[in-house]
Amino acid sequence: MKALSLIQPYATLIMLGYKQFETRSWNTSHCGPLAIHASVGKPKWAREVAETDPHIKAALAEHGLTFDTLPRGAVLGVCKLMSTLPIAGPDTYLKNDEPHMFCHPEQLTPMEFAAGDYTPGRYAWKLEAVEAIVHPIACKGALSLWELPGPVFNTLHIALSV
Repeated sequence: MKALSLIQPYATLIMLGYKQFETRSWNTSHCGPLAIHASVGKPKWAREVAETDPHIKAALAEHGLTFDTLPRGAVLGVCKLMSTLPIAGPDTYLKNDEPHMFCHPEQLTPMEFAAGDYTPGRYAWKLEAVEAIVHPIACKGALSLWELPGPVFNTLHIALSV
């Protein structure tokens, strides 16, 4: 199974249903099941976002979470990568006959906009069918898309079927 590592709080925001798009500077042809992994790092900028952005801070607080209590170095669950959309720029017109050809940042909720980098030229990965697991599975992550190790995949499969 393919996996994607994200800095916190973004991995948790996906698992809690607040974030339906993951933004990346690169596109992928992969569609289908995708494990969400929370990376180990605690960059200063991520702490600042989690502690100062009102939408993200409120979402975490609603679940009794803070930047320091978020799980790290673990697989949190799975979702389905439905598609990737180029992020529209100010000169990209929304056409009625092609509404889903681009991700138009002005149509996003404030929470969704706060949880991504919607700079034109980047890509919005549409995530659906999110299934969080109760106990995150410790696992080393990687850059780009990567394959879950067999034992982690087996543990995840068991956790999802309970």
